[in-house]
Amino acid sequence: MIAMNTRRSLCVILIASLLLAGCGSAESSTAESKAPEAASQAAEEETKAELAEGFYRIAQGAALMDDAHDVLSNSTERICYGKPDGNGGLRVDIPYSTGVNELNEAQYEYRTFTVSEPEKLTALSADEVRQTVVDYALAMSEKPNQTYELSGEYVGDTETRSDCSGMTELAYLQVGIYLEHYADAQANGENAEIVFDNISYIGDTDGIETYHVNDPSARVDYSKLEKGDLLFFLCATNSSSDNDLFSDDGIGHVAMYIGDGRMVHFTADYDLTNNPCRTEDLEDYQDRVLPVVRAVRYIK
Repeated sequence: MIAMNTRRSLCVILIASLLLAGCGSAESSTAESKAPEAASQAAEEETKAELAEGFYRIAQGAALMDDAHDVLSNSTERICYGKPDGNGGLRVDIPYSTGVNELNEAQYEYRTFTVSEPEKLTALSADEVRQTVVDYALAMSEKPNQTYELSGEYVGDTETRSDCSGMTELAYLQVGIYLEHYADAQANGENAEIVFDNISYIGDTDGIETYHVNDPSARVDYSKLEKGDLLFFLCATNSSSDNDLFSDDGIGHVAMYIGDGRMVHFTADYDLTNNPCRTEDLEDYQDRVLPVVRAVRYIK
């Protein structure tokens, strides 16, 4: 009797073991089948997490989808500011040409697109973007046959025509930032961070904003400037540019800080030479010609 009960117990243990082994195999199989799916989901989440608000280089050929779901192919590599769309893509604002005005100045408006191919996006640091802007301005200073031309904004292989704010406008377009083609407008841009300010707004004189210098002896501390920051000077101006009115107290000139205490600008002071777009020592220029009255930053 005892032997029979022992055999029965062994059978029960054996059957239970087999059942447990079978359950374990099923769970293992299910876990293994879910592993690739979990890995894929984790990779997708990681891709989404990689995108953050900031500047990106968009590869040539990337698909750009507008809000009407029309898809365009990115015709050239470009740099733009973007924000994640929450689905692994990036929403970017791209300056879109709308033609020219009566002064033959190029006009732009921002169009918003979505880039849904993260592999065609390269995140850029603010320093890389600043250097891109500076490099473009410096390349303009090395172009042949330069001509200072009010409201000009043409850069070719054999001829360049521009004014001070035309140069800065073209340089910032290289990183997807559109600055209106007037020094005064660039000094007061909606997204401008003021890093030095030595003027007070007086009022509007026949459509031109006029200012008062707060401290005639004050000078901008260029150790606090970043490459690409814009420097503004108070002088005779027609910064409204859509009329022939001038003011002696307007923001009439803009230059770009390029680092190491130097700036680059396109200036009428050198219209008798073949090099009106040139670099200058900032301290020397402030002592010899005009002091900076405002400095602003668009790349943060």
